[in-house]
Amino acid sequence: MTIQKLACNGPTCTKKKNRFAFFYQNERGYTLLNLLLSFLIYSIIISSLTMILHFLLANSQQPNDLKPYEWELFVIQLHREMKESRNITVTESALSFTNKQGQLVNINRYQNLIRRQIGGQGHEIFLLKVQSVSFKQESSGVRIHVVSEAGKDYSHMFRTFKDRAGV
Repeated sequence: MTIQKLACNGPTCTKKKNRFAFFYQNERGYTLLNLLLSFLIYSIIISSLTMILHFLLANSQQPNDLKPYEWELFVIQLHREMKESRNITVTESALSFTNKQGQLVNINRYQNLIRRQIGGQGHEIFLLKVQSVSFKQESSGVRIHVVSEAGKDYSHMFRTFKDRAGV
């Protein structure tokens, strides 16, 4: 090789290029095809990561635990019932009140669920997968404490209408 040829092209021209690594490389730069190929690979990776993450999160929750929307729905339903009620009576294991139709409503635990009964009859399920439930009368309202079958604690304070009227 001549010195002039080495000076113009540099010593890298004498080395053999890796054929696989330089398959898509050309003198014209980064092409639209390279951009589309990169975007396709990126999209595949991101979409598979979201599916894997969703699968891991769905299976990380214990099967005997309450789902967050179940607890929220229970709280909303009980709040609606108590908002329109009067003559609220609280014991450790049950909550009783008179609804706006004048019927006596009982909320208590039965086996592994919390149920609603009207006049001591019926069996409307409010919440499943319950290990224990306790009701407590406090100065600002009624507090309910639920332990799920998985052992997780849930608690909510229901303020009475009398307390909200004074605010």
